[in-house]
Amino acid sequence: MIAFTRCPECAGVMEWNSKLKMVVCLSCGLTVTRTELDRMWKEIRETNFEEIDDYDKKKDRKKDWLDWYQSSGKNK
Repeated sequence: MIAFTRCPECAGVMEWNSKLKMVVCLSCGLTVTRTELDRMWKEIRETNFEEIDDYDKKKDRKKDWLDWYQSSGKNK
């Protein structure tokens, strides 16, 4: 049985090894249980969402500052 998934380390293809009862990356050799693989991907997703939130907050602050700056010139 082959489980098609991507390696969290190198994005290579991973396959289920029934003898080891683990998922093995065909590119870098990372060998983990399915539970460990799920945990690794969960951490990656959480990190990515935090980075997106930070990016959106910075973008909003820049827009707010620009709006304030442009409006302050009109008041002078």
